[in-house]
Amino acid sequence: MLISRRSFTGGALSLVLGSQLAAPAFAQDPKRAAALAAIRAYGEAHLQHFRLPGMTLGVTTPDGFSTVMNFGYANPDARAAITPDTLFEIGSISKSMTASLIHQYVAEGRFGFTSRISDLLPSIPLPRGNGITLQNLLDHTAGLPDGAPIFPDGGLWTGFAPGTHWSYSNTGYAILGKLAEHAGGKPLNRLLAERIFAPLRMSRSHGAIIGNDRPLYAQGYEAADELPFAIGVPLAPAAWVDVTEGAGSVASTAEDMLAWLRNLANAVQGRGAIGLTPQQAQAYATHAVPSDDRGMSYGNGLIPVGSGRRSYLHHTGGMVSFSSSFHVDAASGVGAFASSTISAFAEYRPRLLTQFAVDALTDAAAGHPLPSPPPLTTPLANAAAYVGSYAGPNGAFEVRPGAPLTIVADGQSAALQPWGGAIFRTTHPSFRAFSLLFERRGGAVTAAFWGPSTYLRRGSSAQLPASDAQLAKLAGRYVNDSPWLGMAQVVERGGKLWLGTEVPMEPIGENLWRVGDQSWSPERGSFANFIDGRPQTFVFSAEKFLRHDV
Repeated sequence: MLISRRSFTGGALSLVLGSQLAAPAFAQDPKRAAALAAIRAYGEAHLQHFRLPGMTLGVTTPDGFSTVMNFGYANPDARAAITPDTLFEIGSISKSMTASLIHQYVAEGRFGFTSRISDLLPSIPLPRGNGITLQNLLDHTAGLPDGAPIFPDGGLWTGFAPGTHWSYSNTGYAILGKLAEHAGGKPLNRLLAERIFAPLRMSRSHGAIIGNDRPLYAQGYEAADELPFAIGVPLAPAAWVDVTEGAGSVASTAEDMLAWLRNLANAVQGRGAIGLTPQQAQAYATHAVPSDDRGMSYGNGLIPVGSGRRSYLHHTGGMVSFSSSFHVDAASGVGAFASSTISAFAEYRPRLLTQFAVDALTDAAAGHPLPSPPPLTTPLANAAAYVGSYAGPNGAFEVRPGAPLTIVADGQSAALQPWGGAIFRTTHPSFRAFSLLFERRGGAVTAAFWGPSTYLRRGSSAQLPASDAQLAKLAGRYVNDSPWLGMAQVVERGGKLWLGTEVPMEPIGENLWRVGDQSWSPERGSFANFIDGRPQTFVFSAEKFLRHDV
């Protein structure tokens, strides 16, 4: 996430097996029993390593076998167990169901995949003359921002011409949910109940996440502070948020979700799916377009991925207080779904667990040796390159060797946690507020950036970049009270604006900034309501954040 107060934390919790285990299968098939034992052990490893409060995992095979395993608690504070009725929010996995509804309506002749959205829903304030089609929204190729409201002040905008790039857009799937309601004449949750849940006998699933049902849910957790998440920070119960949009409105159980995975397996294998002929279903499950992320493609709320040995349908889901994943082996039909009660802003998804579960059961069925569980931490390439002393106008720190690397400053030390690329986070109290980003020149690490601060590595020839006093007036701590948004830290560093340490803001017009690394990023920022040259409001993707400097 570009902006968030979210993080992640823990306390190791015990493993609790679900009551749906099929005992006869254990006795009759020792290979399957061994696979399930390995899956349970790997689930427990996830719980302890990532300090998850609770998690549910379901697996299914084409011979009719299925089982659910539960880890931790539905509510650790109350020591409440996860039961077969406990609901988990599946997040963006809902997109595959929204897309399924749209495909049903196309099959019924209501509209076509090349239909222009502005013709189907002319009240949606899309840019005049846009060519956004239904398939563009299904594939995230419309050029819309990720999280803007459907009806922002001044209307929606795009960052690129439809089909020329790929950019994930919850806004696009929210529009698809409204299109489904328009075609079906009912709220989205009722359409999901009638067209998906009932035919698949997903009797515990809900198509809308609303406060009236809150007692049915596991309690989700988030970081107790608003700073960038790092493993080991304290957790606190997360806020409740109603969600009824097509981007992520479904809550379910692991057992119910196995029915959805079996439906996807039928679709990709050409056996048809709910409301679709075999040909239509296979087109739904196999269509995909390349994304701008190397090696990734996407289509209709599904991500086709390959491990070298096999191909899967996959997606993850992240909510304010839940993180989910599924994998379905396209050839064997083996599937796995998992959901954890940790905020999406902890940037954890149980994707390693669901893929391992599918691989273990598929190999067991084929009589092959069980795979080794993937490591939960990726070894840091060339870790020695970061070791050294760093100093700048705002202080100094040292990076010491080891696995993990250690940051030492102000008489204290803490692990440096790799967070992708050259980005690190830490629980060190002096460096909690921002991520650390290390810069390489000519293969050597020369500097580190932390929010507004630059630290030069001892022995490097790098120079401190000049600041811009006028831009610095725009920097500040901006807050939106929505649990989805939280805090945005705008900083000035080296004559540029940044969100946090690592997300650049490039000027593209008068008081208009493109947010993100790509030249075609649809995300936009602006400033308003100035006092003494300092804005009191930061507008990010049409959402207002108010200055709360401390």
